Amino acid sequence: MLKKKVSLIMTVALAVLLVFGSMAGAESRIVLKPKVDAFAYFVDTSPSMAQAYGSTGNPKIVAGLNALKRLNNVVPELGYDSALYAMPDFETYGPKSVFSRAAMASNLSAVPSDLPFFQSTPMGEGFSDLDNTIKNWQGKFAVIFVSDGLTNSGRNPSLVVSDMAKKYGDRFCLHVISVADTARGKANLKRLASLTPCGVYVDATDLADKAVLDKFAQDVFYTQEEELIVEIVEEVVVPQAVPVQEKIVFRNFNFGFDKYQITDEMVPALTEAAAMLDEFPNLKVLVGGHTDSSGSEAYNQGLSERRAKSVADWLAGNGVASERIQVKGYGEMSPKYDNKTKEGRKLNRRVEIDVED
Repeated sequence: MLKKKVSLIMTVALAVLLVFGSMAGAESRIVLKPKVDAFAYFVDTSPSMAQAYGSTGNPKIVAGLNALKRLNNVVPELGYDSALYAMPDFETYGPKSVFSRAAMASNLSAVPSDLPFFQSTPMGEGFSDLDNTIKNWQGKFAVIFVSDGLTNSGRNPSLVVSDMAKKYGDRFCLHVISVADTARGKANLKRLASLTPCGVYVDATDLADKAVLDKFAQDVFYTQEEELIVEIVEEVVVPQAVPVQEKIVFRNFNFGFDKYQITDEMVPALTEAAAMLDEFPNLKVLVGGHTDSSGSEAYNQGLSERRAKSVADWLAGNGVASERIQVKGYGEMSPKYDNKTKEGRKLNRRVEIDVED
């Protein structure tokens, strides 16, 4: 038995074979891909974190650590490195190593919940210490900061994080889990999260909601992509050349909500499609556009046609003869995924390419 796994941004299996396998079946699955190469949990253990947090009855440090533990339970083990640090007296509770939920849970349990009183909170200094620790990290990395946002001495933490954002560019994301109970604390933390374009702010209590928790984990740690698995069985000898037709499907990118323009991220996949189609100049090309179920059926029909035409125009402008290309919009009528979920709607906003003699 021969198994072929297709996991390119877009795939095509077109051949003229003397010996080929009969198609037993094809199915797709959602796979998780890491957004970052490494991340660090960064916990504020300053004196104000010993104060009670809202109506939880717990100190802020306990509420923050509980939120991190809930998050840690849903972070997929995708091979990234992880670490656990605390501030303002910089401490390492988990040195950088390949992420394991179990190991990180043990590290989180080591962070103290009995905190000292009557000390200042130099948050800016804490971020400076963090910067010195992660400055040699490679690739993309995220910091998940747990704090009440109160700082009362030393350099402004926003200036330190702003300098880090400039130094690391789009390799660095700062996310915030807030246990702030003052307007000033919340404002400080929202400001910090906004200093990196990818930063996400969430209140610790909101992470008790499974939907919010899962969304935060996906925003920070991973993306979902579709992977096609094709299984070929039962080899057969064919006495003459036979064209084998398969579908080219743009599987790993989708159009944004109410969007139909070609983006820079699509160009590599489109370039590959054009090159593949160039190898089979006698095949006709059908470009089909699709939408999710948001909006009216009539509007979605037009949107699907605009999406298909954008792809067809790009192909025609990049070497695929326009007379080979037919454009068709399917509107919302051919969903592959559940339109009741955000991820399903995202995957339904797609373009597919078929070929035929």
